[in-house]
Amino acid sequence: MTIDINPDLYAQVPDEHGRFGVYGGKFVAETLMSALAELEALYDSLKDDPAFLREFDLDLAHYVGRPSPLYEASRWSDMIGGGRIYLKREDLNHTGAHKVNNTIGQALLAKYMGKKRVIAETGAGQHGVASATVAARLGLECHVFMGEEDVRRQALNVYRMKLLGATVVPVTSGSKTLKDAMNEALRDWVTNVDDTFYIIGTVAGPHPYPMLVRDFQSVIGREARAQSLAIRSILLGQWQVHTLTRCSSAIFRV
Repeated sequence: MTIDINPDLYAQVPDEHGRFGVYGGKFVAETLMSALAELEALYDSLKDDPAFLREFDLDLAHYVGRPSPLYEASRWSDMIGGGRIYLKREDLNHTGAHKVNNTIGQALLAKYMGKKRVIAETGAGQHGVASATVAARLGLECHVFMGEEDVRRQALNVYRMKLLGATVVPVTSGSKTLKDAMNEALRDWVTNVDDTFYIIGTVAGPHPYPMLVRDFQSVIGREARAQSLAIRSILLGQWQVHTLTRCSSAIFRV
């Protein structure tokens, strides 16, 4: 599979309707349309604002612990031969995953909007932990929706979320997993839209959320590029970049 990493491609999406080609858009209850428009307008005003970017970058450096290292998996490389394998160690971030890059950014937006409560959906629990962490840091009430089956399977992360002060809401509808957790979170948001910010953890949901997640996670690609250029034996043009996490989170830009 060939991936076009031409930066001009990413400058063109999403379009004015929030679409990434045939994907994207806004398909939510009418109650949420004004909230989404407000969020889009706020982000549009802040995404190039030096003060906002400085605050975000400081949080990434001094709270998340970025940059994450680029580590050569030398024995793995030797075992398969034909190239050198490097791992971008997002597991070494505060909270133990890449999810916090995005929750830091969205929590700052919630603060700018004056919201007092945040909600999130989670499957394996990492986004729930990251959301609970930034909510605790900013003094925000936090409710995390999690499929009942995932609550059972990910008991340790449930414990971590509760330890951070979040309320974990088991979802018993449907398959009792991530899809159903997101549906319940959207229902909650419809009911509490005035004081609640929904922190979505992946490139899903209505516009502008896929764009937000892409932009906040793009720090991974920027760092990886700079780190790779610092390794003299690597030719960036010969690199193949893959994600070792959920495919839906693999939208960061190189």
